[in-house]
Amino acid sequence: MGLLALFTLLYLWGYKTLLSLQPDFDFSFWNELPIQPCNLLAALALLAAVTDRRALKTFCLCAGIPFAMVALLMPVDGFSQVPLLSVYSIGFYGFHGLVLVLAVSFGTLRVCQPRWRDVPGAAALLAGLGAAAHGVNLLLRATVYPGANYFYTFGLEGNPVLEGLWALLPVPLVYELPLLLVLLAVCALVIPLSRLGPGGREKY
Repeated sequence: MGLLALFTLLYLWGYKTLLSLQPDFDFSFWNELPIQPCNLLAALALLAAVTDRRALKTFCLCAGIPFAMVALLMPVDGFSQVPLLSVYSIGFYGFHGLVLVLAVSFGTLRVCQPRWRDVPGAAALLAGLGAAAHGVNLLLRATVYPGANYFYTFGLEGNPVLEGLWALLPVPLVYELPLLLVLLAVCALVIPLSRLGPGGREKY
């Protein structure tokens, strides 16, 4: 798991490096900091692989799956209309594909067998990361980059899920609170599945 997480981070670094060299891409250092949801998840997965923090492993499993799937199935306009073999597509879809494999591997390799008692910690981590990213957004918007939108706390045009939530509650960061229900739903599916197989029940 640790090697897969490390490879995913190296893939992200290589992708961003190549992206910065593309003459037709408006690369901004302040817009490419590794603090989007899947970026952070890849880094936390490396930490989770070498520690015994169950809430962190639960987060990587149960948040990583929807994070990656939304990126792959509902990419924003900038990535949905580019050539399949371009740096943009290979980097974007390759990285998020790795994040999905990484998240699923926490369950299939039994690195993580989540319990309901681990869910509040995972939910608190998600809320904390969102709040921290929003703080970074506010700082960057007030100083060097007015368009900062990490964790999409100011909404995301082109994504029907986030657009729908923003329409219901157009308040930065706060509009994303219902996403905690998505985390709970994934946990509700994963926890019973993790009990299947030899030794599954003994660990609860």
